[in-house]
Amino acid sequence: MLRHVSTYLLFALVITSAQEPPFRVQTKVVQIPVSVTNQNGGSVDGLSAQDFTVLDNGIRQADVTLDDFSTGLAPISIGIVIQTSAASKPALVKISSIGGMIQPLIVGERGAAAVVTFDQNVRWLQDFTSDDIEIRSALKNLRASRSGEARMIDAIAEVADRLKERNGRRILLVIGESRDRGSDTGFQKVRELIERESIEVFGIHYSAYATAMVAKPEDLPESSPMVMSGDPNDWPPSPPTVNFLAIGAELARLASVKPVEVLAQLTGGFDDTFIKETALQRAIGRIGTDVHSQYVLSFPQLKPSRGIHQLEVTVPANRGVRIRSRRTYLAD
Repeated sequence: MLRHVSTYLLFALVITSAQEPPFRVQTKVVQIPVSVTNQNGGSVDGLSAQDFTVLDNGIRQADVTLDDFSTGLAPISIGIVIQTSAASKPALVKISSIGGMIQPLIVGERGAAAVVTFDQNVRWLQDFTSDDIEIRSALKNLRASRSGEARMIDAIAEVADRLKERNGRRILLVIGESRDRGSDTGFQKVRELIERESIEVFGIHYSAYATAMVAKPEDLPESSPMVMSGDPNDWPPSPPTVNFLAIGAELARLASVKPVEVLAQLTGGFDDTFIKETALQRAIGRIGTDVHSQYVLSFPQLKPSRGIHQLEVTVPANRGVRIRSRRTYLAD
């Protein structure tokens, strides 16, 4: 009898084991876009994975692989986030001219772009598309609102959340003033989202005062030829009616963080500036050159520890080169 019971239990165990789903361990792959230039600013090509040293929280990573512009990079998805508050009207005339540059210079035929605006609201003018005509149309139809708000961080968070659904390389471009005005989302939350989803951030900012000074009269905001912003860098040398004592505390708060500049530094992008249309077009061209000449390093996160990880990338054998790369990532 005992023999029959033992046989039955063994048979049941085999059946149960066969029905259980296999246990799988998912390994997170950390991607690091790296720009390598010489002292003259030209791109350095021909490097291999073995030429780079990658440290994750100070620990050298042995299993580093490389995608570069010679082997073919993953398709690009770029979210273009544009300020459309009242102070933006002179700048929007110039920004409307870059629509024909996005598809050929940045995303290519395999990539996609979305166009999102922000003032007191966040609006999707165009969801992600590879259609050059749709991208041009969205940028051509930019309009300034009458609002003084500029919910930059809210817009970045919304686009970053949509970008996490995109395959390939994820890029976010913010065009606006350097400060946020009116967002509900905290900067730390949007930083964690950017770091978690491996999004590379670029910025092109402008001074509302400076762009108004070089604008045509018909391109100025209706309320005033000069719309004051919360950024003292946007102010003229002697604003006639500004009460500095009343706004001193607010300026101290605003001066603490320039969101796009910080995110660009953390993710391997850069923050550029413009006043005239030609400078804006050069900035777009620079972004296109940069993303298509980057090395994209990857390594598996074999022993994850929660929190923000510090990354350091060097090319030990080439001391004369300059490196701009992702500095952090967030492990859950």
